[in-house]
Parts: sequence; structure tokens; C-alpha cells
Amino acid sequence: MSSQLTFTALIALLICSSFAQSNNPGHSLEALTSYNQWRNNNPRVYLNDAEKQYRQTVFLENFQKIKEHNANLVSTYQQGFNQFSDMTKEEFVEKILMSNYQTKSSKPLSSSSTQNSSSNDLGLTGTSSTIASSIDWRTKGAVSPVKNQGNCGSCWAFSSTGAMESFNYIKNHVLSSFSEQQLVDCVVTTNGYYSYGCNGGSYYQALLYASRVGMESESSYPYTAVRGNCKVTSTTNGYKPVSFVQIGQNTQALKTALNASPVSVSMDATNLYLYTSGVYNNCDPQNLNLNHAVLAVGYDSQGNWIVKNSWGASWGQQGFFLLAPNNTCGILDQPLQITA
Repeated sequence: MSSQLTFTALIALLICSSFAQSNNPGHSLEALTSYNQWRNNNPRVYLNDAEKQYRQTVFLENFQKIKEHNANLVSTYQQGFNQFSDMTKEEFVEKILMSNYQTKSSKPLSSSSTQNSSSNDLGLTGTSSTIASSIDWRTKGAVSPVKNQGNCGSCWAFSSTGAMESFNYIKNHVLSSFSEQQLVDCVVTTNGYYSYGCNGGSYYQALLYASRVGMESESSYPYTAVRGNCKVTSTTNGYKPVSFVQIGQNTQALKTALNASPVSVSMDATNLYLYTSGVYNNCDPQNLNLNHAVLAVGYDSQGNWIVKNSWGASWGQQGFFLLAPNNTCGILDQPLQITA
């Protein structure tokens, strides 16, 4: 059997399976109505009718998953429709999350740079007893607008620029927008960094690069969601972080750090794509995969982490989400903060 026939047969099987699983009049009408409304808000261009039918099938399967999840009274968060609703979880992981994030990516290829500081310039020891009961840097004007990484695994770049934008505001009282595309194009192995553009990367490496070269503005180096050639040759560009540290891997340390400024963190976002509201906690602590970089911008009075994402302002809670306390989804495993 040819690969084309195999693909067509698979699509047909999925379509039949989807309607067989949800073939009651009320549900079918509701599902198809939701699909048509979603299509109006999320225009798509398909290669052919087979792909169009397949995407509709995936949406209907996600529709059923969302209904079942939201009907579960034990769930602490709600799911809904967004730009990922016609993707399978496997496609989402492959296209949006980082496929090349490794422990070694937090270390430089060369030990010649001393820009990263092993000292704790802000005294972030994780033992302070004067931390606030809650903090949200959005209310202080220190968080830049939510951006959208598109179909590119460049979340590490957005986490990095978010941290630099917030720290720059706290220190210099200017809320600038820095270029993620500069990091995607320039923080690469050929320039001596462990990062891979749209295939994943490291916010440590991004900050290391920024401390040496400086950051262009978003407007001067706009985002394309595709890795290109590095357009920066000067080392006297704009904002440069002076030092940054990996803080303690515990709740107290992250809360203490967040009292000073937002913090770049990594997490397992495998099941996050359909989130719309509530406190997210859908990770297996015994099988974590740190495949997404985000920016912690605070915590609420219940200890839930307030997190800025990079999937656009229409996703989640205006682009943000709440993550359950402590080390949910690995958020405490690799926190990194600018300190000067």
C-alpha cells in the first residue's frame, strides 16, 4: 500500500472513530456548531479536503476531551478552545514545545565568559522571613504584553526577553520590548551557544548572549517564527543584563526571588495546550519532561504561581495561567533570575 493510501485510510478511520464515539444527536450538533464557530475565529488553509476532514476530526475528538474534563468536579482547571484545538497532543508537543532542551543547555560551551554571576546580588538566599503573602508584578506595571511564539519552539527566547523586560523596568523604569528573533537567530551552536532556534533552547544561554552583545528592540528586529541568519554584528547594542543566577530549587527560594523580580522557569507543558482558566496541575511528577520555558511573575495568597506564557493573549487567562503550588510540573527545577 502506498504512503498516500495509508494516510487517506488513517484519516478515514479517525473520522469514523470520532463520529462513532460521539454519535448522539445533541452532542453531534453541539460539536459541529462549536467547530464552525471555532473555524470562524481561527481561519485555516488546508492542502486538500483530506487534511480539512482530518483537522475537523481532531477538533471533534478534542471537543469530547474538553467536555469530559470540565464535567469532572475534581478538576482544578478548565479546558476550552484555542489555536491548538485542531492539533493532537502529539502534534502540539512536536510543533510548539521544545524538542531539544537538555540539562547541558544551561551551561556555556566555553568557560571563558564571566558574565554569569555565582554570587547572589539581590540576596536571594531563599531564607527570608519577610516575603509578601502574595505578589503580582503585573499590578506594578513591570510585565510586558503577552507575545505569541507561533509554530516555533522558541519559548526559551520569550522567557528570556520577558525577564529582561521586567528587570529593565524595575531598575530603569522603562518597559521596553526586546527581540526574540535576535535570540532565535543568534544564540546558536555556530556562535558558541547551546540553543537551537525553533527546536528549543536555553534562557541561560540567551542571557549569556545578551550580557555580551546586548538586545535589539522588537521593532528593529521583528519576530518571524522561523530561524534565520543572525543580523547582529556589533557588541554595543541596547540593554545588557550584568549578572544572573540559578536560585534555590524550593518554594521559599522562588517566592523570595519573586519579591525582587520575575523569574525564568521551565516546566512540563505536555497537557497544558487546552487550558483556559483555573489552577493547572496536570503533570506526572514521576515522569516530568521540561519542554517549555515561561516566566513566573508572582504568586497568589494560596501559593499558586502566576505565570506568563508566550502563546498569545487569547490563550488561557489573557495569556497567563495559574500553576499549583510547590514544584508542580517541575517549575522549581531550573529557575533563573537576573540580579543586576
